[in-house]
Amino acid sequence: MNSFDSMKTKLESTGLYKVTAKSNIRAELLAYAEGLNTEFDMLETMERELFIDTAENCGITERERFVGKINADYPLEKRREMLKISEQKVGGKCTPDDFKRIVRGYGVENFTIAEAPTRNRVDIKISDTKTDAEKKLIEKRVKADFPLHLNVIISYVNA
Repeated sequence: MNSFDSMKTKLESTGLYKVTAKSNIRAELLAYAEGLNTEFDMLETMERELFIDTAENCGITERERFVGKINADYPLEKRREMLKISEQKVGGKCTPDDFKRIVRGYGVENFTIAEAPTRNRVDIKISDTKTDAEKKLIEKRVKADFPLHLNVIISYVNA
């Protein structure tokens, strides 16, 4: 039911109003409905942009800004996938597969992870070409996302 029909039904149900084709109240309700429809459209857009799976524009960009890097060069589905990964927490798991999932969330495609559990050390070798700013961001996010007891060493090798 649209805004106009909803308001008309509610007013007529009181028995105080009769909304006819030429009544002033009909003209007022149509004007109100026009404004409300715009607001409802904006609310629908806001709700869609709130969730990663349905966001198409500003919702994705704002979440990426919060996580640390806007990936406008990637296709929408890749951006969604990276956000889902980066917003997940390891949940107490410290396996190489968990760490690979986290690193993929940074937009890194070509890398290896080697662990030395007895020394609480994880070595990440990244083969992707990254700018200094991207490297700094990756290092910042590793510090924030990896468990504190691990000494994570990041190195960049030419692809």
